Amino acid sequence: MAMVRVKGRPQLTEESLVRLAALKDRPIDHSDIPEITHEEFVKMRLAAIEKRKKQMFSLRLQITTIKWWQSLGEGYTGIMTRLLDEAQRHPEWIKECLRQ
Repeated sequence: MAMVRVKGRPQLTEESLVRLAALKDRPIDHSDIPEITHEEFVKMRLAAIEKRKKQMFSLRLQITTIKWWQSLGEGYTGIMTRLLDEAQRHPEWIKECLRQ
């Protein structure tokens, strides 16, 4: 089974692509999706925009640390971001690092 590689997206088999293309021709059942008001839509949209906002931030790191992160390959800065986000939810990680 051949794999199709699209940069930035998961790999799909040719069989999966054929099945996905077939799904596009089917009507979508919206009956189980509740309607939302315009105000709810605006609120959700603003929350999504706020979540995507990013600001440039600079750190001084040891060259070995930088090379290790870069060795993870494309997307390593996203991994760093998710790890820092997760650290916010685990203050005990920060306390442990401060003890060292």
